[in-house]
Parts: sequence; structure tokens; C-alpha cells
Amino acid sequence: MKQFLKNTIRFLVVLYGSLLVLMVFSNYVINANADFKLQPNINKIVLGNSHPAGTFNDSLISNFKNLADPGDCYFYGYQKLKEIIKQNSQIDTVYIEFNPKTILVWEDSKLWKKHQIPNYLPFFDFKDHFILATINGLSYQQEALKGVTNNLKRIALNQYNYIDYIGGYRHNEGSKVDSLLSTHKFDPQKQYTLEEKELSKYDSAYLKKIVRLCVNKNIQLIFVRSPYHNLFDGHNYEVMFQKYRKKNFSDIPFLDFKDFPTEDIEFKDLEHLNSKGANKFSLWFEKLSK
Repeated sequence: MKQFLKNTIRFLVVLYGSLLVLMVFSNYVINANADFKLQPNINKIVLGNSHPAGTFNDSLISNFKNLADPGDCYFYGYQKLKEIIKQNSQIDTVYIEFNPKTILVWEDSKLWKKHQIPNYLPFFDFKDHFILATINGLSYQQEALKGVTNNLKRIALNQYNYIDYIGGYRHNEGSKVDSLLSTHKFDPQKQYTLEEKELSKYDSAYLKKIVRLCVNKNIQLIFVRSPYHNLFDGHNYEVMFQKYRKKNFSDIPFLDFKDFPTEDIEFKDLEHLNSKGANKFSLWFEKLSK
């Protein structure tokens, strides 16, 4: 029995030691070669989740790049932003989505969104690894292994482009608003339980890191709230949201577009614009941002 335990321990030490070496090596190579370069004329970007991803049609906005990604939380927005800033000294303005959904505790669960850990593994610092490993050690090991595999594939294929894999404008056709309102009898399905009114613990800390990063780099940070339907359940959290914003970010400019004049047919659903609504908003925003 003792010999079996020794052999098992020896095997685990070799296994984890080998994985650690591969992770450190592949992360180093990726970091040295990763390409986050934007076009030289791009000096403004927007980050966030599916809301800005489907709102800002960057083909209609001058010197602007949409790097929002559905499901993104601030943890990954921070990883993305710090790498973009390193390689794009022309960036002087960063817009980031900020609405009641982005501050609730359920955002912390997005730290485990599939593909995100493997995609951003090379750019984590020690504290990032520590948070992921201590919250859910088993999942961290599984996702880190996928990340090492992804790293080795990138190295083997000499594929270091990241800009095409970290977000972009999402073209959404059609509208489900009429059917949704009919189904819910003008009372949208509740998306959060009362217990989930608790604020996020981990993800919100990375929003503050984004703020500090922009301040340190002398970059103008602007919070934006993308348009959503007046019957969207997020309105139920407005008081809590405004209290949080004023307490923590009263000095950050906040462009609130939740009441942007939009017809039902211009929404994909109760919280996202479709392409018709996005084009209307983007043409208006183009004039605003000049």
C-alpha cells in the first residue's frame, strides 16, 4: 500500500510538473508573439457583453472598433484591454458597457465561461490564476489544460492573431419582441431571483482594475449603457444600480442610452438591438462621438 501511494504521488508530481512547465513555456511564447494590433486610425474601442456587441456597428462609426463579446465579464475585459493598450498607443478612448446586469453576483460565474480561460490563459498574472484556482480548483485545472493545448496549437500553426477572436459587432436579424410581449403579457420573465440581487464580488473588482489601468495610461474611460426595451427586467434594479454607480464611479462619465428612441421592430429581444436598431443607433452615435 505504501509503495502504491509513493508511486501515485510520484506520478502526480511528474504529471503536474510537466503541465506547469508546458504552461509556463507556451504562455511565454504566446505573450512574446501575440498580435492585438488594430488599424492605426482606430483610437476608440468599446468593450462589454452582448449588449454593446449588438449595438455598436463599427463599420458606421469613424475610428472605432467594437471588441465586445457576448457573455464577457469585466474579468476578461480587463485581460483584453491591457493587451490592446500595450500594442496600440493610439487608443485614447475606451467605452465599456455598464448596466444593472453587469454588477450582479451572477457575473462572477462568467469567470468560468467556456473558451474564455483557454483563450486568455497566456495573459493572466499570478492573482488572476489564484482567483480562478481558489474559487473552483477542478474546473481551473480542466480549463488550464485546454489552454495549454490551445497554446501549443497556436505555436505549431504560427497563429498569433487575437483581434479576430476576442469580440466584434454581432449582426442580429429579425425581432422576437412581439412574441415575447405576447407570451409574458407585457410582464417580461424575471431573469434574476431575489437572492441574485447581491452584487458581484470578484468581477466588480476587475471593473475597478479597468478604471485604474485607463487612469494610469491617461486614457479616457466612458461607461455606456446600451439601449434596451422599456419592459426589460433590468429596470427593476435601477435604484440599486444608480446607488452603486454613484458610490463607486461618480467621477466616470456615464452615457446612458437605455431610453434611446427605438421601436419594437428595432429590437432583437427585450435587451438587445437587432441590425436595424444597431444601424440607427450607430449612425446617431457617429455624430455624437465626433
